[in-house]
Amino acid sequence: MKVIELWQFPVKGFGGSKKEFAALTPNGYFPNDRHFAISIGHAKTSNASPGTWFPKAHFLQLMSHANLAEYTCSYQVDNSKQKLRLLQREKSCLCINPSIASERKEFEDFIETRFTDQLRGKPHLMNSENQAYTDQSTALISIASKASLKAFANATNTSPDNRRFRINIITDSENVFSEAEMIGKTIKCGETLLLVEKPVGRCAAINVDPETACRNKQDYVSFMREYFGHSNLGVFAKVLNGGTISVGDTFRQE
Repeated sequence: MKVIELWQFPVKGFGGSKKEFAALTPNGYFPNDRHFAISIGHAKTSNASPGTWFPKAHFLQLMSHANLAEYTCSYQVDNSKQKLRLLQREKSCLCINPSIASERKEFEDFIETRFTDQLRGKPHLMNSENQAYTDQSTALISIASKASLKAFANATNTSPDNRRFRINIITDSENVFSEAEMIGKTIKCGETLLLVEKPVGRCAAINVDPETACRNKQDYVSFMREYFGHSNLGVFAKVLNGGTISVGDTFRQE
């Protein structure tokens, strides 16, 4: 199966961007994926030591904050200089160096003005060097086929769109939910070796239309269970051996 898209979502809950390649490390996350999160003002997160993992209820996240779908973020590091860019409907809002306190505050102030009614206190831009703000505390990356995205879209009369599911690696497999058949198996691309561990169970975040940032009236999680017999789309994999993967590379089952 060929890699056709690589996605990085640098800030939890916010849209991300496509990448041409990704350098994976053993027992690591997808590079800089969910590297940041924005707390909704809980005292627990404000007082936590850097890198502490918290459940998603402590952060701005798509399941409960549908208007986040209007925003996307990109993140890059050039010569040790960090650049975090925030866009609203493809128009740039901010570009900061998150390692500089004054610029972090600028980002936090912007979020506070846009999401005032959805916060419990002062928002805090959190980041972790050794852990990601994914929905699970273990280091896993996500994989799905374009056939699975298309099957969901056909069944729900929507458009195939990974912004709804936020998968890291999209493959060209034409077999619907074929990724689930890889659970318990290893797949290899060059020197990169992954162990596919479990399915990605979907939550109410998929009810948010990535184009309109509105929540659909229909509960797609329940719909998936009725229509497909499950509410999974994609699988989680652990990196056993690191390496760089690029768009166009091929994964083979070991």
